[in-house]
Amino acid sequence: MPIEFVCKIKFAEEDEKQKSKQDGDKESLIEESCTPPAKDLAGFANSCSLHGINHIFVSGRLGIRQTLWALAFLTSLALFLYQAAKCAISYLEHPHVTALNEEATPEMVFPAVTICNINRFRFSALTDADIYHLANLTGLPPKNRDGHKPTDLMYPAPDMQDIFNRTGHQLEEMLMSCNFSGQNCSVEDFSVVSEKVSQSSAFTSLL
Repeated sequence: MPIEFVCKIKFAEEDEKQKSKQDGDKESLIEESCTPPAKDLAGFANSCSLHGINHIFVSGRLGIRQTLWALAFLTSLALFLYQAAKCAISYLEHPHVTALNEEATPEMVFPAVTICNINRFRFSALTDADIYHLANLTGLPPKNRDGHKPTDLMYPAPDMQDIFNRTGHQLEEMLMSCNFSGQNCSVEDFSVVSEKVSQSSAFTSLL
């Protein structure tokens, strides 16, 4: 009987120790969970998701690396605030306002109209002499209409103004119809304007 009593005491002591150990673990966990976060800037910077701030606030002395990071961070922040303020001010000012007014008038001022063909010459109007001289101007080997090199032919000196007037596109072949403000217009209402690129026809007034 005494042995049984002693054994019961031992088991009770072990259970008490185990229970006290579990209670101590629970108290330590509660203390750790209730511990307030670090109040220094280094701890806050390490837990912050803002880019670059964890390189500025570090434990220890301030060095060149931290100074450069601080300058870069402040510059970026200043540019962001400047751009945001500029956009906000521009939005609040509403500088652009579009207003349209329609007016009915019996007569309209005729605008200047110029019709040009970007092709300088009509191939059907070119002669062998024209092709020969134009090839010389472009740096190509001189050839006639059939593509043969003229060897024993002599051509007169070229007159570029004559070539332009004679081989340029004519308005009679390009103008299909013309009407302005209820009045018909024709080729006679246009005047020829010679340009360096092509021969154009200008229409500046309708009588």
